[in-house]
Amino acid sequence: MASDPSSGQNERPQSALQENIESKGKNAYYFAHAHKANGPKWDGKPEPKLLSLDKLSVEEKSVKKSHSSFDYHKSNITSYAFADGEKSVKLYISMDGVGEKCTEDDISLESTESSFCLVVKNYKEEDQVLSFGKLTANITAATYKIKENRIIVTLKKEKEGDWHTINDKGTPDHEVV
Repeated sequence: MASDPSSGQNERPQSALQENIESKGKNAYYFAHAHKANGPKWDGKPEPKLLSLDKLSVEEKSVKKSHSSFDYHKSNITSYAFADGEKSVKLYISMDGVGEKCTEDDISLESTESSFCLVVKNYKEEDQVLSFGKLTANITAATYKIKENRIIVTLKKEKEGDWHTINDKGTPDHEVV
C-alpha cells in the first residue's frame, strides 16, 4: 500500500509483513515477528545482564541475592589432602582458625551423584570454594565436619573401589598435598 500524494500525509509505506499483521492481528501468520525489542542496546558481551530488581517480588530478590553452592564455578581452595578408603573418600582442607571464625551456617556443601561443591563464608573477604564438577566415580552422600584448623569432607562411594584422584577431568587443577 503506497501513500497517496493527494492526502498530504507523509506516511511511510508498510511492508507486506506489517500489512498482514495489521489486518489479521494475532491471527496473522507473521504475528511472531510483530514484537519489537524494547530493551537496552546490547553491550556486545555474551554474559547475561540483570537489568533491574524492581519488578521482582521480595522472595525473588532474596533468592537472587543468595547463592547456591553450584553458582560458584571456580575453586579458590586449591590445596587439600585426600584419603581413599574402601567405602568413602575423605578430603582434608587446612584452614587456620576455621573452627573459631566459621559456624555451621557459614558452610554449605551441595552434591550430586557425580559432583560436589563446598562453600565457606566469613573465613576471608571472598567466599572460599572447593568444587568438583566430575568426580572419579559416583557418590551417594557428602558430609563435612568443622575442626579447629581444618574441614573434613567425606564422600560416600556408590561402589567400592580405588580412587587415585578426586576428579575425572584428566588434568588436575588443584594441588594435592
